[in-house]
Amino acid sequence: MKQREKLVRKIIPVEIYDMAGLERWLADMAARGLHLVKLSSETARFRRGEPTPGVRFGLEIAGFYGIDPERNAAYGEAGWTYVTTLSNLYYVYRTERADAPPLHTDPVTQSETLTPLIRRIRRRRFLLVLWLLFCFRKTLVKIATQPWMLGQYVVLETEIFLTLMILLAGWAILSLLPQTNMMKRWKRMRRQLADGVPLKEGRRNRVPWVVTSWCAAALLLALPILVGVVSAQSVHKLSGPEEWTFPHVTLEQAFHGEADITLDTPQMMTRYNTRTASLLCPEQYDWWSSGEVRSDGYSGNAIVAVDFYRTRTDWAAEWLFSSLRTEEAHEPEQFRKNQEQFIHPTVLTVHQPLQAVALPGLDSLEYTILQYDDDPLNHIYLGRRGNQVFRLLCRGVPDQAECLELFLAQLDP
Repeated sequence: MKQREKLVRKIIPVEIYDMAGLERWLADMAARGLHLVKLSSETARFRRGEPTPGVRFGLEIAGFYGIDPERNAAYGEAGWTYVTTLSNLYYVYRTERADAPPLHTDPVTQSETLTPLIRRIRRRRFLLVLWLLFCFRKTLVKIATQPWMLGQYVVLETEIFLTLMILLAGWAILSLLPQTNMMKRWKRMRRQLADGVPLKEGRRNRVPWVVTSWCAAALLLALPILVGVVSAQSVHKLSGPEEWTFPHVTLEQAFHGEADITLDTPQMMTRYNTRTASLLCPEQYDWWSSGEVRSDGYSGNAIVAVDFYRTRTDWAAEWLFSSLRTEEAHEPEQFRKNQEQFIHPTVLTVHQPLQAVALPGLDSLEYTILQYDDDPLNHIYLGRRGNQVFRLLCRGVPDQAECLELFLAQLDP
């Protein structure tokens, strides 16, 4: 079996749109005994052979429907041999004849060959933007339909949000920016040729773009993995009352210890009794206490649930509270939309819409009363004091206002 020939791969040291510079570099490689076989936008592959000084290379803008056989034959008669194609960009020709005329002797005519290429790059950039919008369509729809969720996302999941922004910026830099820069150069070249000025070799890159792009891409790929590991470690399951150091009210406290309470242990609630951290909100507690209660005044299911957040700054807490308040106000509407797909939907009754309540010692307090089917009423308080934000839910307790007082007594002044 014939052994496959090993080719030499070289990183292109000139900008890919520098036609004169690329032609000169390929000629230098041939003079050193490296003869072009394949060409990409980042690298070139050569076959080793005898050094051939005086070899010239010529670049022709590639056509949309492939190479023109008639033009190729005409170039062959003039002494130019077709070598390879750089997809959607160049046809590469080579000649060893000193008397072979240049592929283009009229700069104005050559400028006309750049117009289809510029249009092609413009369409490609437009398609890249459409592809980006398609990939993030769900997120964009959610931001458009539920813009208030952005505040929670930024404050409660800061690292993931920043990662997405960095990835988006990196994608734009590595994909859109080079194409935009390339199109500007092509337009400049077209104007130069249209003015009758032939192309000249440009300046060579000290650090080829492919090297910087590969390094940047490696960092961008490693970033989500690092953030995923950090985010996973930031979620901590609270083992029991010894770790319930945040403001909260137990069912025993709500019933003054005078009721027979059998607590539930819901296994399906993924954020049951957890503490989470983010850059802007290092303390995030989700706590839920529910069970069957038997007392003189009430018998049935009772719940006290707390979402407590302590942010690093007051402005972050204000932004988070505003987001939570808007989400709570839209909750009945969103819930009913989600129930439309069920044959027997749950009926949500709003006994009191979300409204502001004045209470000394709090910067903001909102209160609403909801009921699902025939379950006991849900009394929901949403408030803020300084950098502390909370959502307190009480269902089936004898006095929800007393629960609120017990909770507020534990907040930092």
